[in-house]
Amino acid sequence: MPKQVINSPKIVRSFTTTTAHATKARGFVFVTGQVPNNPKQDPRAGREYEMGGIEEQITQVMENIKAILDEAGTNFDNVVKRNVYLTHAGDFQICYKVMERYFTSGVASTGVITGLVPTSARVEVDVIAAMPD
Repeated sequence: MPKQVINSPKIVRSFTTTTAHATKARGFVFVTGQVPNNPKQDPRAGREYEMGGIEEQITQVMENIKAILDEAGTNFDNVVKRNVYLTHAGDFQICYKVMERYFTSGVASTGVITGLVPTSARVEVDVIAAMPD
C-alpha cells in the first residue's frame, strides 16, 4: 500500500508544499511536529504572533494533533511514540500535566530542551500512531 498524505482542514497548512500534517503508511500515522498554531491565525503571513503561555500552547498543540489523528482515522489511544520539544525546562511539569488529558495510558516518549521555529513557540510535539484494528 503506498503512503497517503494527510492534511486536516481544521488546522493551518505548513509553510511548504512538501510538508504534510501527517503521512499514513503500513498501518501507522506519522504526525509532523506541531507547534501551537491557532487555526484563526495564519503563520504563513510572515509575522510572529503571540501564542500565549505554556498551558495555552500545549493545549493548542494537542488539539492540532487530535484534528490530524481524527482526519487519519485514529486517535490518542493508538499513539505508540511521542516526541516533545520544549524551549524551557521549567515548562516540563505543566506540559506533561496537560498531555495527561489526551493520553489516557502510557506511551513511549522523548523530551528535549531546544530552540524552536517560530521563536514564540515554547513547545512542539510529534507522534506516531497505529491505525486501529
